[in-house]
Amino acid sequence: MRFMGIEKVVRIFIFLALLLATPYLLSGCGNEGKEANEVGRAPEGEGQAGRSIPLQTLLQGAICEYGRYEQASPAGEGTKPSCLVIGDDQGLQRLLFLTGLELPQGKVDFDQHIILAALQGTKPTSGYAISIVGAVQTGTEVRVEVEILEPEPGSVNAQVLTSPYHLVLARRFDFRPRGKIDFTFVDSLGERLEVCSLEI
Repeated sequence: MRFMGIEKVVRIFIFLALLLATPYLLSGCGNEGKEANEVGRAPEGEGQAGRSIPLQTLLQGAICEYGRYEQASPAGEGTKPSCLVIGDDQGLQRLLFLTGLELPQGKVDFDQHIILAALQGTKPTSGYAISIVGAVQTGTEVRVEVEILEPEPGSVNAQVLTSPYHLVLARRFDFRPRGKIDFTFVDSLGERLEVCSLEI
């Protein structure tokens, strides 16, 4: 009788020991990923989309002097779209000379900002437009999306030479990391228009 009592006590003791040890035995099974995520490590594949860079329109319109020496064909062909990144006053003055544009406030603080510019080129009618609609930075590369609008075939438009443009400001502080940045301008279909580099 006494032997059976000791055996029961031993079994209960082993059962309780296993019960208490179970969380420690299971802690190494399939939880490593969860612990890594909880301390801020993103799962593989996340965080690859990039960061949006805020943009502010500086100038936009349908008529400037860009491409004025080129003859637009009736089909709308003429000067091809051109995209630029400007990081100093000298570059800005060249652009203003090329386009015949004037800044409303007269100056840009290039210690704080850079300019992204999209120039559609000479077009034979109204109904054309160009807009920089977004910029996303991934590492040292920035993808700049440019929307290019053309008149619908058969639509009635004023027969006047146009040369649409859009200039936007981006703050240097918003680029992370900084240093030499490659800017790839693409249209709405993802077709590459231009690639420029600038030290930010």
